[in-house]
Amino acid sequence: MQKLRSFLILLALVFLSQSCEKEKRKSGLPTDGDGNTYDTVVLGSQVWLTENLKTTKYNRGTPIPLAEENESWTNSSRGTYCWYQNNSSYKDSYGGIYNWYAAQLSEDICPVGYHVPSREEWENLIDYFNNSSSDVEKSFRAIKDAGSRLWDGSFVHSSYGGWWEHSPLGAFVSTGYYTIGYMPKNTGFSIHCVKNK
Repeated sequence: MQKLRSFLILLALVFLSQSCEKEKRKSGLPTDGDGNTYDTVVLGSQVWLTENLKTTKYNRGTPIPLAEENESWTNSSRGTYCWYQNNSSYKDSYGGIYNWYAAQLSEDICPVGYHVPSREEWENLIDYFNNSSSDVEKSFRAIKDAGSRLWDGSFVHSSYGGWWEHSPLGAFVSTGYYTIGYMPKNTGFSIHCVKNK
């Protein structure tokens, strides 16, 4: 009798979990591997998520390794993430910090139908901001104070951050002046996703 009761409770939990996932999909909002949903904004000819990515899983449910210790961050040669200052309370405000290896799994890490932007897509966005009112840029809540993590594992002050682009060279787009530069692949930056065309 106890086994039957446990089985029925487990079955009910599975059903409830699947129902929640269906509701999220029905909402039409982009949903990542963790089930987080994101609002979107149209900027020129592109559709962007309004927040930095905050998933701990790829779209197929595979966990992204969490690297809190400096040594594990520095020595990782696969997709890895952390929270700013290793504090998960920053998740909803700033999103995750990911290394280049994670960013290159472009369509696996972003919600289905979205990807890590290319240099051309970043440049189109920068041009759009340069030719638009400041109110338009404010609607794009690409958190600029998300911080970053250096290749040695140390964190950089939260007033400085950056976003990865999809590039075999390790390029990133910095905040503030939107300058595009190159950093070692074990540097940690935010990921901001754009919709597939």
